[in-house]
Amino acid sequence: MSLPHVLLGLLAESPRTGYELERALREDVAPVWTAEFSQIYPALARLRRAGFVVLRVLGPRRGPRRYRYRLTASGRRELKRWVAEPALPRLRDEALARVAFLDILPVPERRDALAAQERSAAEEIRRLRGAASPPGFRLEARRGAIERLEAARRWLHGLAQDASPARAPASARAVKRK
Repeated sequence: MSLPHVLLGLLAESPRTGYELERALREDVAPVWTAEFSQIYPALARLRRAGFVVLRVLGPRRGPRRYRYRLTASGRRELKRWVAEPALPRLRDEALARVAFLDILPVPERRDALAAQERSAAEEIRRLRGAASPPGFRLEARRGAIERLEAARRWLHGLAQDASPARAPASARAVKRK
């Protein structure tokens, strides 16, 4: 997924300022995508150069100006192309990367680390369930994020019970040797 495409999706609803885009990301899209202002404005500049958005200057003649971004027809076509394109979930996951290196910790600390990750997942599930519901399919994306977190929480709970590395069955080790 790319931030520019997520921004195009938000702009498809209505023109917005960078601040409004950041707020919509935080409130409506956060379970599946996050970005800081320092990422949003360069992405908007790239979208503008590509002709996907136009910029309108708002605000007083003195003091800081505000910039409102609006989707162009070519931006709408690009968004439709991107949405219709099949994609697999990315496997770049910091939590899984940490699990991959748990061997560095002794078993008691391993259990503690896994239990802490499980608690963190449970807290995020509670937060997402308690947050205001976003519109349309963003709600479905949030439900998908919650399902993923629940699966991760159950998996982490099981790992914490044993805290020893999983052993491949003998048949799987034999396949690797061939």
